[in-house]
Amino acid sequence: MVTALGMSGVARADGPRAGLGHGHHHGDVEISTSRNADGDFVLVDPGRGGLQVRNLANDYFRGWDHGRPSSDTDNVWGDGSRTDRQTADVDAYFAAARTWDYFLKQHGRRGIHDDGVGPRVFTDVGPPDGEFSAQYDPDCGCMSLGPAVGGDAAWNTTDVVAHEMTHGITGMTAGLDLHGEAGGLNESTSDIFGTLVEFSANNGKDRPDYTIGEGVNGKPLRYMDDPTKDGASKGCWSPGIGEGEEPNHLIGGISNKFFYQLAMGSGKSQWGDSPTCGGAPAVSGIGNDKAGKIWYRALTRYLVPNSNFSGARAATLRAAAELYGANSAASKSVAAAWLAVGVDGSDPVPQAPQAPSLKWVNYQSNTVGAEVLVRLRAPDPQRQRVVFTATGLPPGLTVDPSTGVVTGRPGQSGSFEVTFTATDCDGNASTRRMKWEVVPR
Repeated sequence: MVTALGMSGVARADGPRAGLGHGHHHGDVEISTSRNADGDFVLVDPGRGGLQVRNLANDYFRGWDHGRPSSDTDNVWGDGSRTDRQTADVDAYFAAARTWDYFLKQHGRRGIHDDGVGPRVFTDVGPPDGEFSAQYDPDCGCMSLGPAVGGDAAWNTTDVVAHEMTHGITGMTAGLDLHGEAGGLNESTSDIFGTLVEFSANNGKDRPDYTIGEGVNGKPLRYMDDPTKDGASKGCWSPGIGEGEEPNHLIGGISNKFFYQLAMGSGKSQWGDSPTCGGAPAVSGIGNDKAGKIWYRALTRYLVPNSNFSGARAATLRAAAELYGANSAASKSVAAAWLAVGVDGSDPVPQAPQAPSLKWVNYQSNTVGAEVLVRLRAPDPQRQRVVFTATGLPPGLTVDPSTGVVTGRPGQSGSFEVTFTATDCDGNASTRRMKWEVVPR
């Protein structure tokens, strides 16, 4: 377990080694570490599936096997300052651990892929000039977090790390597309769970709230109570809102506001002021726990790659009815909260695709003999089991047909044209083709 340091001292932690971290965002926290063959302590958490942090020291991220786990000789990490590398590692490690704990405790999920394997988190990624912020790399199931820039802190707050980790969960479950209303729902899902993880962590220094990323430069990136506060995001649905080139983050304000009102209600509260759209009736909140369970159930069971906001309304109503009853206060609040953002269910729900949604695999470049791990993702809209196959892989690499994980060590250099296929139980299939380069050692 990773816990905040209390006034009475350091609490015990689960795991083989209990280290002390001095975070900039999170203050003094106890961290569960491991030891490598040289006797150094490393930021690898065996209690959370080998979750680990690797600091790239302003290098660019180049894949799953890039760098080595952050290490230390005395198991006391960082100095709490904004630009210290170990401090950045402590903050990222703590936030990732709390994200793991939230999904396990609240939803019974064992990591991003629900397989008990922890993610790799790369810190101080990219030059210290503001070029890089934070992103999730689905091919390796990794998170990359940018360094401190100017007067800003590193991108290692709880809600930012949880936001990126949630992208992985979304990709493995609903597989929401990255454009249109589905793209807005994708980004919003990460904001929703980023917020819920922040409340679950309840860290005394990075206090929970309904804003996103406020710890980086002191000003929130997004506001959930009233998304229009940032001057660009949308808080009310209107026809055609997902048809242009507006960024997904801005469109996602609609479902962010829905979730805020479902959890906290409309109007003024200690967390903000959330008006309804178009004179819709007030909404009574049902709290974070119930709202989070409804959204998670909708995400993992009913949302599909091309879902729109009407589809999300139908999915959350179904989830609420199954969890709490069709005539429950929770179900009534779900309907009211969607109406409060202008979604009444009259907009048609797109027909779900039949075939598995095999996601894009980026160009790969590896060295002969280097360890490889690439994850294929193919959520099936009918939630059927999917079988993965591959042709043209570099010698030495294989794909697991049940998980879609490509592993091994390339034994031959060259340029390879690879075709991946995902097939469901009904024989519906989708394919992706990509180039895979292997260079000499």
